[in-house]
Amino acid sequence: MNNKVELLAPAGNYEKMITAIQFGADAVYLSGKSFGMRAFAGNFSNEELENAVKYCKENNVRLYVTLNIIAHNEDLIGIEDYLKFLYEIKVDAIIVSDLGILSIVKRVVPEIEVHISTQFSAMNYETIKFLESLNVQRIILPRELSLEEIREIRAKTDIELEMFVHGAMCMAYSGRCMLSYHTKDRDANRGECNQTCRFKYDISAEQIPEGFYIEEEAKRGTYFFNSKDLCLIEYIPEIVKAGINSIKIEGRMKTLSYLSSVIKTYREALDRYSNDPENYKTDPESLIELKKVSNRGYTTFKFLDKSIEASQSYDTGKAEITHEIVGLVKEIINKEKMVVEVKGAFYPEQEIDIVIPGKRILTVSFREIKDAIGRDVYKTNPNQIVVLKYFKSVVPGSILRAKV
Repeated sequence: MNNKVELLAPAGNYEKMITAIQFGADAVYLSGKSFGMRAFAGNFSNEELENAVKYCKENNVRLYVTLNIIAHNEDLIGIEDYLKFLYEIKVDAIIVSDLGILSIVKRVVPEIEVHISTQFSAMNYETIKFLESLNVQRIILPRELSLEEIREIRAKTDIELEMFVHGAMCMAYSGRCMLSYHTKDRDANRGECNQTCRFKYDISAEQIPEGFYIEEEAKRGTYFFNSKDLCLIEYIPEIVKAGINSIKIEGRMKTLSYLSSVIKTYREALDRYSNDPENYKTDPESLIELKKVSNRGYTTFKFLDKSIEASQSYDTGKAEITHEIVGLVKEIINKEKMVVEVKGAFYPEQEIDIVIPGKRILTVSFREIKDAIGRDVYKTNPNQIVVLKYFKSVVPGSILRAKV
């Protein structure tokens, strides 16, 4: 097993993949147009997948493709040809959760590396040892495991272990949920979740055991199924010492601002721990930074065996956010000007953060904003190209963000 802990980041589309790599991901996971659990992410056509593999190899980054739906019979149509295509373009691994799909993989492309999805819910070492006997290379652990359980699994198995450390959570076991299907006829297990768990519900005392609900919530309704987001940035040493091979960030449908900030924060934490494990301490600024991106409040969930109340958000199903992306740096001209693709509105003299790969975050303001032909801009519009003053250390791919 590789002793270096991999930082694995989501890529909902090609632009997000490039951002993930620029901000420090060792590997990315993404989906084609079929067979993945995020049907409403941008996802990748076959041509984009082929180009993505080339880009990743040029940048020494591994690429994993998700085929992690829980398949019905009709979902198996075309999967053999798709597997052959993935093998031919040399993806580094595929992620599966269905034993039928795994059986097809082993029959059609037995040489391809296989990772077992968290959707499989491999909760114990006997299950993991059985999966290991099927010649898979990695298990993505369920979020429902505690640190002690992870340590015991590592002590009794040799297979590579991956775990989520940051991002949205599901009220069901590792996403194996039917709420969306029953309320909106959208099967979450085939990538169509509409996040029914984030809705507000009314509860009544007659249907719930005494002491389990809060009287005030029974009167006003509650976001009863709504989980807080996972955040384990403070437990990097424990995760590494537990023998985890890869730490994973959730968010194939999240924004560039989310990706840049979260990946950058975990990259810096991993590197600082690797460089000096004896004296490592969590940087307080990392927690401040992670609260700026979209989140529903943070929890360590079962990793530290916290209570239900500590992991649920009963007051709202909406994500909180303090900062959002307003621009993406596309080009630097003579170290004097930055060419920026506008993602959201901003103004001259407004306070802007520039999130730079591998560098500290700059907080600046621009006295003037020019459009592509030199005219003054007093309010930017999405998809507009603008020219701004250059600041030292900014590189293409840097993210401009502003307070919401």
